[in-house]
Amino acid sequence: MTTPEPTATLVINVTSSYCGNCRQPVMPQATHHTDVCGWTPKPGGGCGARFVDTDTDYVQITDDDLRRVRPDLPTRRTTTPAPAAG
Repeated sequence: MTTPEPTATLVINVTSSYCGNCRQPVMPQATHHTDVCGWTPKPGGGCGARFVDTDTDYVQITDDDLRRVRPDLPTRRTTTPAPAAG
């Protein structure tokens, strides 16, 4: 029986990002976050999960902001967006 590939949410914030699975920091590579947490599973290097969606901890970050960073991944909003100014 094959073990399923681990997946995680890429949590994108204003000044930092992290893996929603292991909470290790995730750094962008050439203005685009990598697809796998820690590149390969290793101690202190991330869990190796493949990112399948994005989220944020900040209410000021919109779904459009998340899509600008990772247009290839759907957003999964667990915070309530800030109301529109006006």
